[in-house]
Amino acid sequence: MLKLADYARVINKCSHCGYCQATCPVYLEDLLESHVARARLNLINAALIEKTIPITPRVKEIISRCLLCTSCTRSCSSQVPCDDIITAARIELSAESGAVDSLKKFVMRKVLNQRGLAGVLSRAGSVAQKLNITSVEMPTLASVTFDRQMSGTVEPRGEKRARVAYFVGCGTNFLFPDTGLAVVKVLAHNGVEVVIPSGIVCCGIPALAEGDLDGAQESVRTNIEILAGLDVEAIVTDCTSCGMAFKTKAAKLYPDNDPLQEKIKLVSEKFWEATDYLNSLGLAIEPGEHPGRYTYHEPCHRGWSMTVDDAPRRLLANIPGADLVEMEEPGRCCGAAGTFYLDHRELAEKIRSHKLNDIQQTGAEKVVTQCPVCRFYLGTQLKDQVVVHPLGLLAGAYGL
Repeated sequence: MLKLADYARVINKCSHCGYCQATCPVYLEDLLESHVARARLNLINAALIEKTIPITPRVKEIISRCLLCTSCTRSCSSQVPCDDIITAARIELSAESGAVDSLKKFVMRKVLNQRGLAGVLSRAGSVAQKLNITSVEMPTLASVTFDRQMSGTVEPRGEKRARVAYFVGCGTNFLFPDTGLAVVKVLAHNGVEVVIPSGIVCCGIPALAEGDLDGAQESVRTNIEILAGLDVEAIVTDCTSCGMAFKTKAAKLYPDNDPLQEKIKLVSEKFWEATDYLNSLGLAIEPGEHPGRYTYHEPCHRGWSMTVDDAPRRLLANIPGADLVEMEEPGRCCGAAGTFYLDHRELAEKIRSHKLNDIQQTGAEKVVTQCPVCRFYLGTQLKDQVVVHPLGLLAGAYGL
């Protein structure tokens, strides 16, 4: 479970190799040793575990000034779960949260865990004003959410090759329902029966990033109870962060002896990112010609699968006329990280600037990425390129 005291021994496994320094987006901008994972962990150990130094505003700032992008965890030679430790520290600090933090948690629980409640989304605007969030920084909500456009079971075209459940994340549901439509249509076009379960809520990652353990547990419990009861061969999601929530985070939210753990294991073993699943299954129908140059932004939360980062490349290579132009650093963070770009605007914009320059150098007309937050955050600054989900591009090639 994400209890900070349980990580005391793990923190000391750090070998100070510096790999986290080379991969941390925050350090690469700030060039401050205190913003490297190894320094953050030492600070957390001293302030929150050993309690040898006071918890000052600067301590809180250093713990907050982390994208939770998992780059440090993925590059750690000692396999220290840096992002889990930082998350556990935020959970411990959340008891001391101020009014603004409490308001953010309230908004997340209401908007993300109570989809479709009348009036909740209409209140989001006034709440955003209280949080000093401008309209430019807030993505435009879809006029009709995905869950109001499609539900139930979608039959496959031709012979049924598989039966899957589709976990629709909040980004797709509220912001980019076109992604959801593309996922369902492309899967069905390739012989996959798609079950869209009702009652699904947020995956829990946004609440967890804010240190709201209760909110994350509420989300996960609701989803697991629904998903565990489905008669499907696989569960797919279009969002890598949602996939990470079920694959590597859900089990850590509860004690080992919690009865929910058995269901979490059952669900997590079935979880796939949508392009990874379809690439593994193979296309039943070859896509039509769809000329154009595209580049691929790898989302940070892709480390839960060895194949998810390369799946879009392999899948979209089947489209005649579509040319992939690689960025110099396709896996470099865009700076969004949920609500991080709101809390640390200047830093996030600096991090994003490198990605924007990299995209421009490719000369691509389209950017594909699985993460809806990356799609929004990059799309606000890209004037000549369109950002879409990989299966959105494939849907275009199929004429769907």
